[in-house]
Amino acid sequence: MTEITIRVSDESLLPSFRKLIRSINGIDIVPAKRKRKSGIEQALEDEAAGRVTEWKGGIDEMFDQILGKEWRTQ
Repeated sequence: MTEITIRVSDESLLPSFRKLIRSINGIDIVPAKRKRKSGIEQALEDEAAGRVTEWKGGIDEMFDQILGKEWRTQ
């Protein structure tokens, strides 16, 4: 089986193109797979978009805010 990728710049042509391709025996239209981003790619994207939180007081301040101050007594 051979697979090819076709890029269509004018989306108004897609319905006609799909109809034409489906009319040919032995050719199937397979939905494109989206490439998943790695964790580091997602993290860099979050940083660039400003979706980060800074705690100036370090790790203790972070846990205080997330877990409450009582986490220190456990």
